[in-house]
Amino acid sequence: MKKIAYVHTGSFFHLATVADPAVRARNVEAVYWPEYAGDFTEFDSVFLAARCHRAVISRNAAKLVRFLDGAGRKLYVDGSSQVGEWLPGTNEVMRGTNFWAWRTGENLGRISVNKDHPLWQYLSEESVHWHYHAVLDPPATATPLVILEPVPAAESAAGAQPDALAAGATAPLTATEPGAAQPAATPPGIDPWGHDYRAIPGHANALLYYDAGTFPAEIVVSTMDASYHHGSGFMPGATQLLYRMLDWLRD
Repeated sequence: MKKIAYVHTGSFFHLATVADPAVRARNVEAVYWPEYAGDFTEFDSVFLAARCHRAVISRNAAKLVRFLDGAGRKLYVDGSSQVGEWLPGTNEVMRGTNFWAWRTGENLGRISVNKDHPLWQYLSEESVHWHYHAVLDPPATATPLVILEPVPAAESAAGAQPDALAAGATAPLTATEPGAAQPAATPPGIDPWGHDYRAIPGHANALLYYDAGTFPAEIVVSTMDASYHHGSGFMPGATQLLYRMLDWLRD
């Protein structure tokens, strides 16, 4: 069983995730990044948690890149990790967020691709179809596994089922809650903060990719922030992605 570093910066959701008995059972060791002076070579695999402090990422990300120089190693980069600023070969464009399309039925153009790839032995539709915060243009050697395709605004809106959320919810959502439904006045494809969450025409629009060619190590990069939502206690698909990527890192 491989030894996994769970790299974090101490936010509540980081601590809640690493305290989960199901996470601890996977031979995961918490690494508090601001105080860690090592180079990760004592680990076989690294899970970079979502939403680490931007200054800590900027100061220390080069060590993760050097970790990728070792053959046989694995790195999973959770969403909201500013990969466009430090990961060679990857460009990132932030997008708006539709938290609840997986329940309302809105067509975002999100699809699973390259389903014959071995990483799909670890993934599932539920684990990769909840939401995202950016789109990626990955290296040429990478294999996209989840992407966005452009969807006409009218088609996207027509696919929504406004009563689906209410039918499946255990409690009504309010505008102050993290996953509050979009206001009725919000145009199709635009989140409550005014940001477009649809695909960018002509862009690779990758949401999750696997790459074993850019570096000697294997890497999976996602724009879905699984550890944030698992540690925050909402979004069941996020929990699935977290556990499944830890299994990949362990094998």
